[in-house]
Amino acid sequence: MVTPILKHQSPPEWAGQRAARARHAWLALPLIALACGEPSNPQAPEQAAVARIEQPAEPPRVPTPLLVGNHLRNPGFEANDVGWGEIEDRKQVDFEVVDEPTHSGRGAAHLTASWQPGDREQSVSLRSAIQEISPPLFPDRIAGWYRVDRWENTPDPGALQLQIIVGVIGDPRTLEIVRTDDPNEPEVHPELNNFQLRYQLAGPTEEPEDGANIRNRVIGKGPPELGSWVRFDLPVKSDFAQRWNHVPANFRQLRVMFGVRWDDKEEGAALRADVYYDDLFFGFDDL
Repeated sequence: MVTPILKHQSPPEWAGQRAARARHAWLALPLIALACGEPSNPQAPEQAAVARIEQPAEPPRVPTPLLVGNHLRNPGFEANDVGWGEIEDRKQVDFEVVDEPTHSGRGAAHLTASWQPGDREQSVSLRSAIQEISPPLFPDRIAGWYRVDRWENTPDPGALQLQIIVGVIGDPRTLEIVRTDDPNEPEVHPELNNFQLRYQLAGPTEEPEDGANIRNRVIGKGPPELGSWVRFDLPVKSDFAQRWNHVPANFRQLRVMFGVRWDDKEEGAALRADVYYDDLFFGFDDL
């Protein structure tokens, strides 16, 4: 058997290797620190304590959840108002995107309804976040979060309202929906080219009347809760089947509106509401 001959290193060689190992270890420290989530430039305990006092950490923001089957664009308003308010050939944005309060992520839609005596009188005051979609089938549910921080109004009740408007084309119920029995009107009303379901999330004190192309469902009566996020999750497909005896099909588009609305406002009345919507969903339970 041949015994290997071990080469003994000279003192200068030992010193050079020790220096090299020291340099490698020093370079590796920042990488190890980054992997462990620690600062790459360590500070003395007193300096770290001062830094923590002078620069308090902001509370972490939970990212907007990604929900499978959602057909809304930018449902958490993370990209400002992208995807919202693009109605046919115009842009209609009745809200501002704010970074506080939010339910999650970096943005939420802030709707302000304001009316003071002396303002130009209108019977309807409406602010909403609107989006149009064209899915192949009618969605299963509509969901999300709303928050109300101010709700000052006269006896006019007002409402937090969701509107799902079906632009009809080829739907088997179209003629029944747009037909009128008024002898002074044409048999098929040319302006009624849609039918819709309105959810009253909060606000009304009594059941609203249905219209020729409108059905209502009241979720909550009376003024909304103030200062906290409230969840809603509604079976829009089955509600259309129940209220219209039909699930929409062959539609041109679906317009969904998350809003705050006053109808038949009294002349000279004042009102103010600050409403927020976030993490919205309009789509399918699965793919």
